[in-house]
Amino acid sequence: MAYFKTFNNVEYDFDGSGINKTIKDLSQYSTIISKNLDNVSFYSYYSILDGERPDTVSQKLYGTPAYYWMFFLINDDLQNYWHDWPKGSEALRSYIEAEFVGLAAIFDADVSAFGKFVKGGTVQGSLSLATGKVVGIYPTAGYIQIEQDTTSPANFRTAGETITLTASNSTLAADVGKVGNTLSCNSIVKTAYAPAHHISDSTLERTRRQMAGTSPVTNFEVSSNQNLAKSKIKVVKPEFIGDIVEAFEKAMRES
Repeated sequence: MAYFKTFNNVEYDFDGSGINKTIKDLSQYSTIISKNLDNVSFYSYYSILDGERPDTVSQKLYGTPAYYWMFFLINDDLQNYWHDWPKGSEALRSYIEAEFVGLAAIFDADVSAFGKFVKGGTVQGSLSLATGKVVGIYPTAGYIQIEQDTTSPANFRTAGETITLTASNSTLAADVGKVGNTLSCNSIVKTAYAPAHHISDSTLERTRRQMAGTSPVTNFEVSSNQNLAKSKIKVVKPEFIGDIVEAFEKAMRES
């Protein structure tokens, strides 16, 4: 990769074992960038389109994919491609659904689930007879997170289910006493589409909890907005890219 070829090597003992490993000295670029790219006239901004990669943006702007590494040098928020570069819509969906595991049993604002269930307990759906383990209880957001059993005879239904705590899986008397508690669910969805928080319908301000007159903002929406915020990046203007790359590589060789 052309990006890493410009960096000098440095020896570093990662674990204190006395054995050094050779890595690239990424700290070198900060001085070089500040010296050569401190003039705002060199910059413009670009909004990354859905599915675009660093190399395709480089090709689009500069006529070659070779300068993709420059984006990571001049944007402080772009340090790791896998985490910092905005994901395409399909990749983003897969990422969010993997990040927020399990199912969310969502209940209405006027229903209280506080103290009714036990984290680690077993629940069963009234219609599907599906079973799962409670892995999270979020009364202010308005849902209980369930990890469905792999041996469950069916999947939880998306609507109409009442879940019952069938086992506490706990030796505490207070937890055992909750066995048999039920919760009527408004819906059961993937946790990615469960509420992260709620906003007021009238003021659009974030509220402390789910209540009448509020609407949910889902985990998916929050993560999507964070991904969208990453799409605007600083880029070197095409007319300056050749001179900047040449100055950068010269400085790296001399450092």
